[in-house]
Amino acid sequence: MRGRGALLLAAVGLMVCAPGSSRAQEKTVQQTDSAGTGSQQPASTRPDTPVGVDPSASGKHIAARPEKTHGFWDKENDWLFAGVAASRTLDYFSTLNMRRRGRQEIFLTNDVVDNHAAFAAIEASATGVSIGAAYLFHRYGHHKLERWTSIVHMGLTTTGSVRNYCLKTAHFSATPGSP
Repeated sequence: MRGRGALLLAAVGLMVCAPGSSRAQEKTVQQTDSAGTGSQQPASTRPDTPVGVDPSASGKHIAARPEKTHGFWDKENDWLFAGVAASRTLDYFSTLNMRRRGRQEIFLTNDVVDNHAAFAAIEASATGVSIGAAYLFHRYGHHKLERWTSIVHMGLTTTGSVRNYCLKTAHFSATPGSP
C-alpha cells in the first residue's frame, strides 16, 4: 500500500504542475460588422499578429476593449496555491494530532486518517482539485472567482485545523467493575 500511495502522490504532483495544462484562454476582440451588430470574433491565431488586429484587415487596426487578463501561473496565484498547500499540510498534521489524542475524525473514516499515505494523498489531491477549479474559473474569464477559490479554501482549511488543535484530549473513564 505504501508504494501505491507514493505513486498516487507523485501522479497528483505531476498533474498539478504540468505547464501545458495552464495556458490562458483565447482572447477575443469585439468587432463591429457592416450591419452594426457587435460579434465576438477570435483574435488572431498567427503568433506575429498583435492581439486586437485582424490579419485579414490588410493593415487596418481594430481597437479592442482593454482587458485585464493575467497568466494563470502569475505571482498572485503562485502565492495563493502555496497557501492552499500549506493549509492542507496544516490540516494533515492537526488531524493526525487530533487522532493521537483520542478524538474521532468527522469527515473521513478513522481508518483512512490512520493510513498516513492514503490521508496524505487525499490532502494532496484536495490541493490539486482547488487548483483545477481555479483554472476552470480562469479559463472561462471569472478571474475574481479564480482568486476567491483559493482564499476560501485556505480559510476553511485553516479554520478546521485550528479547531482540531483546540479540541480537548479525550479522556476515557473506566467503567465500574472493569479491571
